[in-house]
Amino acid sequence: MKDRSAVIWTRLGPQPVKMGTLAVTDIECRFTYDEGYTDTGLRGLGLVYAPEFFTSTIVRERNEYFDLMPPLQALVPPRSEHNFQRALVLKYLKQINLDTQPGFDTDWNILIRSGHGAIGHLDVFESDEIAIQWYATPSKKGLIELDDEFGFSLKEFMAWFDDDAGILIDLLGPTPTVGGAIPKLMLSIAQSGWDGRIGLPTRFGDTDRTDIILKLENNAQYPGIIELEQLGLEVHREAGFDVPRYWPVKIKGLAALAIERFDRTRTGGTVFMESVYSVLASGSNEITNHYSTSYDHIASAIDNPYVGLVNDRAKAKHHLLERLLLAMLTGNGDLHLENLSFLEKNNETAFSPVYDPTPMRAYSIHNELTPPGMSFGHYGDMNDDGSFIDFSTALLHFSKNLGITRSILFDSIERLVKVTDDYDKRIEALSALPKENKLNLINIHLDIKNKLVSL
Repeated sequence: MKDRSAVIWTRLGPQPVKMGTLAVTDIECRFTYDEGYTDTGLRGLGLVYAPEFFTSTIVRERNEYFDLMPPLQALVPPRSEHNFQRALVLKYLKQINLDTQPGFDTDWNILIRSGHGAIGHLDVFESDEIAIQWYATPSKKGLIELDDEFGFSLKEFMAWFDDDAGILIDLLGPTPTVGGAIPKLMLSIAQSGWDGRIGLPTRFGDTDRTDIILKLENNAQYPGIIELEQLGLEVHREAGFDVPRYWPVKIKGLAALAIERFDRTRTGGTVFMESVYSVLASGSNEITNHYSTSYDHIASAIDNPYVGLVNDRAKAKHHLLERLLLAMLTGNGDLHLENLSFLEKNNETAFSPVYDPTPMRAYSIHNELTPPGMSFGHYGDMNDDGSFIDFSTALLHFSKNLGITRSILFDSIERLVKVTDDYDKRIEALSALPKENKLNLINIHLDIKNKLVSL
């Protein structure tokens, strides 16, 4: 493979600024911060790759899990035929007659063409010239009514990334053309909130719109998933968690959910945000997927004296405990490493607002207490006497590992059980979720509630 190079920019400051240069060889991924970038005081690639600690080139050996540093790998949609975002970009590459080889060649072309304007604070470009041109190009500021044609073509959508697609093809018809649990689109709406009009994502300096992620229901695989996510967001807000604004909408009879992005500023700049998966994988080659470690490991990382992940460690660990408790109470067995992130706001870093709290255990294929491999307090492990560590013992161990007293644990349980006191009735009131899924989720909720109360 020939060596490849790209540049990394960011909009964390008052103006876009070049962060550094990326190079990828057959065996290594290399990143070098630009001279003077440390003087900006801005965050770098990620919490582990802080620019003040990496004055020379960062070198990471490529492996079967990561071709790039984890914060950059996050910008490449996974190699799955069911990934909606990847399918969109692949259609775009086909339209510009770019013939890529399967594997990393395709990933690289996706990265340099759609790795800017994505979730988070990193913008990847093929060259500085392309970066400068992209930042200098004003966005299409008009908002259009959401009509039956959906208003956008693939060319218009992808032109927000690069302006060289020559053929117009439809983005969506009556239903999504690509599968996935919840296909997602990055769009914008009026700053005041949803009013039925949508636009392309904002650019630097835009102040009249707010960016959203529009999630579209996959009726065949996950009927009722949009109203389930809305219920999850509502319950987390009632429990006192920071939750972004959201609006349930209909697109030609298709259920959708518009969720405000919290990785953007009011002026189109970016906010530093990094998933727990990216942070842990940056620090250890043993992290190979988004569920390959325990919640206890997350707590240990928060306590790491050498890497400051958060400003208030005790508060972060209590947040982690309550997120897990509420995930179990609501039937969300999908609280994996990519569904937890750190975000910097007002010069303080803490856990981000809640996102993707969907009670996925409603669907039998996702009916697990926690993601595979993500245990807490060694739940399910075998004791020396051949018995298994039960739920209550594991939760007490986990709380102890967090440095949280039994009194505080019990207070959290009491509070969150009270918040979800009518959860079974709210599930029953859902209109799109099939009856068998409702019954499944209600039984799961009541079982966890009884286990927690018994503590």
